[in-house]
Amino acid sequence: MTVVAGEGDTETVHTEHGTEYALDLAEVMFSPGNKAERVRVGDRVETGERVLDMFAGIGYFTLPMARAGAEVTAVERNPTAFRYLVENTMRNGVDGLVHPYRADCREVIDAGLDGGPVDRVVMGYYESWEYLDHALAALAPGGTLHMHETTPEQLVFERPVERLEAAASEAGRSVEILDTRRVKSHSEGVSHVVVDARVS
Repeated sequence: MTVVAGEGDTETVHTEHGTEYALDLAEVMFSPGNKAERVRVGDRVETGERVLDMFAGIGYFTLPMARAGAEVTAVERNPTAFRYLVENTMRNGVDGLVHPYRADCREVIDAGLDGGPVDRVVMGYYESWEYLDHALAALAPGGTLHMHETTPEQLVFERPVERLEAAASEAGRSVEILDTRRVKSHSEGVSHVVVDARVS
């Protein structure tokens, strides 16, 4: 990032649908193009639902879900993003519902989640398919999985669905595709997509 005007302070607070995100634009990722998806996940969860956000960042999806009453295990290994995640849970008054871990999500899952498998897993990382075995291990039967991916246009939505179905088959589980969406254009000829699935 290059500062072209002003004093060079890149730390700010972004407010979106009542959720406040403190962040430093020069240090962490934040995409305005994901706005509708952040709102959507907050609308999908129910009070008391147990959620695992495997790549929490500053709380992009964690905060809307916790504000809706879900109990969220939020895992982020980047120390700067994690610091903002913790600040943002307090800023939004959901620190009692969010359980933050600064770690690799695979290590947290391997160690065992408090309360056992969760009702919902959010995988907001573009290469999240590489973590599907752990996501499926963390998800209770009948739970919902949201898998993000950057996909070449000619493979939307075929590739992410095939990857999810293959991982589920290998884990001895079955999937029902609930929805597929283009979130935004990622780059020329590549889309940021999400696949929602129920896993039995």
